[in-house]
Amino acid sequence: MKRIAGYKKIIGVVCLAIGSVVLLFLLSEKEVHRNNAFTRRFTPHPIFKKRDFELGHNSYYIAGLDRDILYLGNPTTPLYLLKINFSSKDTAQIKIDIKESNLPFRNIKFRLYPPYFFMLDGTVPCIFRGRINEWIARPWSLDSVFFDVAIPVDSQRLIIRSFDGNSHSTILGIMDKDTSTSVSLKHGILEKQIDGVFDVDGILTYSTEPNLLSYVYYYRNEYIIMDSDLTVLKRQQTLDTVHKAHLQVAPSKQGAVTEMLAPPLIVNNNSSLDGELIYTNSNRLGKYEDNNMLDQASIIDVYNWKNDIYGYSFYLYKERSEHVNEIKVSNNTLYVLVGNRLSTYEIRNSDN
Repeated sequence: MKRIAGYKKIIGVVCLAIGSVVLLFLLSEKEVHRNNAFTRRFTPHPIFKKRDFELGHNSYYIAGLDRDILYLGNPTTPLYLLKINFSSKDTAQIKIDIKESNLPFRNIKFRLYPPYFFMLDGTVPCIFRGRINEWIARPWSLDSVFFDVAIPVDSQRLIIRSFDGNSHSTILGIMDKDTSTSVSLKHGILEKQIDGVFDVDGILTYSTEPNLLSYVYYYRNEYIIMDSDLTVLKRQQTLDTVHKAHLQVAPSKQGAVTEMLAPPLIVNNNSSLDGELIYTNSNRLGKYEDNNMLDQASIIDVYNWKNDIYGYSFYLYKERSEHVNEIKVSNNTLYVLVGNRLSTYEIRNSDN
């Protein structure tokens, strides 16, 4: 009898432990996808789907727009661009000719600033530039500074995200070229909360009208609006209430850089800046939202940064179990890379 009673105690302790783990998991899942501290405003029929383009692969990224032509890059075919003409509905593959191909390229990305295109690889580091429709990439800057993000804001200027070895943190900077290349790193824009690397990670986007940039943090409810000199114009918060990043980090084996120990709580997944409006993609449900909605759609929140207001939200409904890879908004048109296709929408409620 004593042995049976002992077994019962052991089983009870095990069940209690398992129940505690399950409860903690469910609570953590609830925290990731639910936040009853904010309420979204959904307006009727804010978008209208125009067309889907089947791409065949889910690895495309948006390289840029030139009037009614969208260019997509793909790391699996790094020296090709996919050209989509929305007027003629035609698509074409473009091969880039490189005038100095003996460099150890590892992570080529393309960005457009019409009439130019830039070929970037911050791991080399190198930047090539050429003219759209000629598609010949010539050296523009070699061996200047390492970067993981670069966006052209002028024919002679790029905004980069780099790593500052002195502060051991991620930093934004300006790369200018007249006759020679100059790099100016701007401290204090990205604000450290934990490690200065993972906690400041986010999405850098650019809008030509006006000539401004936005930086939306992945792991906190904040975005920054800057001009092309990286002067901060606004720091504003999104609907979410996660002000401090929820991260578990530790020094790497090398000691200088941190590494993430557990999946983080992501507040903002994607973003795009279009004039006075900034669009963010979140997978966090607000108050009164159906728990099953994230299985059916992705959520887009719209803010007017100039007036410092939240405008409205809308759903991007899924046709299959798909993941939104990237969004871009230009002239009231929303471009969405989702799964293996590009979807385009007309934005009808854009006066907030």
